[in-house]
Amino acid sequence: MREFSQTQADRHNALTRTGWAIATNHLILAGQIPTSPPGWYARWQLGRAITCFERALTINPEGWSSMWGLGKIYQRLAQHDKAFDWFARAHTLNPDQPDVAREAGLEALDIGRAEEAIALCHAAVASSPKDPGLVCNLALAYCLAGHDEEALTYAAEAAGRDPSDGISAQMLVFIRSVAAGTRPRPKRLCEAFPYG
Repeated sequence: MREFSQTQADRHNALTRTGWAIATNHLILAGQIPTSPPGWYARWQLGRAITCFERALTINPEGWSSMWGLGKIYQRLAQHDKAFDWFARAHTLNPDQPDVAREAGLEALDIGRAEEAIALCHAAVASSPKDPGLVCNLALAYCLAGHDEEALTYAAEAAGRDPSDGISAQMLVFIRSVAAGTRPRPKRLCEAFPYG
């Protein structure tokens, strides 16, 4: 573990607090779907937050939460390759954090890397096995990768855990139609569920 002076620790903490304070109102959090791309002011604010997190990482290069913050910012800016890179780095440093693995898996799906998404979604499920949303993401990753049997198994499991969950039920219908060939197989997440 790297040692920090009190001055470095205080500076790091101030940078990350500022980065989150600036960015939070502009990010996609808790399963929200963006209604429109960020405007000029939001982009400017997110650029300021990027600077804060990058400076924090010069003090603590293993700061996975700053990496997660950068991933969330680039996700909002629709720069999915960069978002995936930051989430993947954060996951390497903190493999037991389900939110990090979830975001990395979804970004892998956004950029058409379904096989990598499967591994990341498995890691998320292993970290939080009772979360049906994570199981649903795993089903979608298998579907996009062309592994219909596994996709159907996990989609049915997710839908069965909470029959009132409309998203899991919708995912099961979607995967069944792809597996049956009545719907084209998407290669990327936005082809399956357009947003933004």
